[in-house]
Order: sequence, then C-alpha cells, then structure tokens
Amino acid sequence: MSKELFANIVGQAVKLGFSNFWLTPMLGEVFADPNCEERFCFLEQTSGVQTYGFYTNFILPREKTIRGFSKLTKFTALHISIYGHDRESFQQVTRKPPLQYDRLLKNLSTLEETLAERVFPGGLHFSIRTLGGTNIRNLPETDVTRRLRRIVDRYGATIMVADVYDSWGGTVTPEDVREVGIKLTDGNGIYMHGACILLFSSPQVTSDGTVHACACRDVDGSLTIGNLWDEPLVKILSMSNPAYRQIIESQQNSIYSSNCRSCSMYRSIYDHRPAGGDSKFKSIRFHEALELMEVGDDPAENN
Repeated sequence: MSKELFANIVGQAVKLGFSNFWLTPMLGEVFADPNCEERFCFLEQTSGVQTYGFYTNFILPREKTIRGFSKLTKFTALHISIYGHDRESFQQVTRKPPLQYDRLLKNLSTLEETLAERVFPGGLHFSIRTLGGTNIRNLPETDVTRRLRRIVDRYGATIMVADVYDSWGGTVTPEDVREVGIKLTDGNGIYMHGACILLFSSPQVTSDGTVHACACRDVDGSLTIGNLWDEPLVKILSMSNPAYRQIIESQQNSIYSSNCRSCSMYRSIYDHRPAGGDSKFKSIRFHEALELMEVGDDPAENN
C-alpha cells in the first residue's frame, strides 16, 4: 500500500470515529512491508488514533525494530503466531528452511530482553499452530516453548495451542492438512440467525483501496462493497451504499453468501456475548447502528 493511500485511509477512518487500527486484519505479514516502521510512526503521530496492533510470525523483524517497540506508545497489542513447537514440526507445518526457525528463536530472545521496559496494555499473545494432537497440557519442552513459557511466567503473556482451523470456504481441504493432522472447522454447521456483528465492527481496506464489509475473509468477492479510489469511506460504510445494504439486509433475512455461510467466525448481532466482555468496545443496538450509517455528505453530521 502506498504511503498516500495509507494516510488517506487512516484520516478518513478517524473522521468517522474509528480509533483502533489493525494492520493485519486477515492475511499477511506486517514485517514483509519494507515501510512498516513508517506506518507505526504515522499512527503514533496521528491525532484520533488510540491503538493499533497486528499479527506476525515474528521471523522477519530486525533486532532494531523489536527494540524500538518500547517507543511506540499506541502499539498496544502484539499477537505472535508460532508455527510448530520445535525445529522439525516448524519445517513440517511451514515447509520453510530451518534458517527461519533459528531467526524466530533469536527474535523471541530479543523480545524477552526488552519486555522489562515494555508493557502491552492489550496484551502479548502467543498462538501455537502445530501438529494435530498437541495441546497446552502435552506441549513438550523445546527451545521455542521454553522461551515462550519464560515470557508468560515473567511478563504475563498468554499462550494457547490452536486445535481447530478454518477451511476458508473449502479453499483448504482435509487432504491439504492430512500430513500434519490438523482439524478443519466447517462453518456450515454453525447456527446462523441475523446479521454478523463483524459487518459493523471490522471493515477492511486492502492495499489497492478495495473495501470489504468484514475483515474476516473474502474468498469469493462477496464482501466487496467499494473502493476508496471511487468513493470516500463515509459513503461506502453507509446504508446509502447498495452493496453494503444488500449484505446486511440479506443476512437479516437469513440469506448468506457461501463465503459467509461457511465462516467459523460468524457471531450474530442477537448473541448477547459480544456485549458483555470487553469494556473497550462499546456495543449499541441494531437500529442505533443503522441510524449512524444513514450518512449525509458531511461526516460531522453523524458524530
């Protein structure tokens, strides 16, 4: 994504009232962006941005970048995906050379050295994606898990071992993951009633300016609702946008695209659980959300 488009997106989003930004909302590695440190600095300096975070496999960042985390006051949540629990399983899961595993170990050690002076208010979280049958109770002691457990014990990080994986609407098949024994979750078995909350909380803008109604996934283009080169965000994220309105109204009538129907991340707006847990995220009723989305030409009208 160009610097100009990135700045444009953040500026438009802040005017609409967005304050929390996620740099890897679906797929991708934040440190594959050669300008990632410039992105961090821009978010740090932009009024209205309260927090930002991202997922990473933590292989690509340089030592200087990791040590610089302590200066980033709005960088509040770090999620690190660990692939495999030792050198052999890393290669089996990722199909990458052992040199990348060695770099992961080095970066985890650097991170551990800096945590005495760096607190992540939104948490430091490790998610291990490894061979099927592995769980937090039988996770073996290895050079990587020892590092993780020290960080958990000393700095209050969290650690989990994933045991189910989304099939991405059938894009990933059981045959693809048979070798590593991973179980795929079929979202088609989930009871769905009404619109998904992610339509109202997690829009996504891609590197070419395409806007998706949800950042969970868009394997078939069914969640594409506009492009910032054609219309401003205030118009795209409104009920005056036919593409966005159709997705919401269809789901309210229990009609879901194959992409959404197979998604294991679905959560109904009628499910009380999202309203209970996290005080950082304000929940409002469906009709109130629709009123906010009836947008005029001036975004200030909708504050």
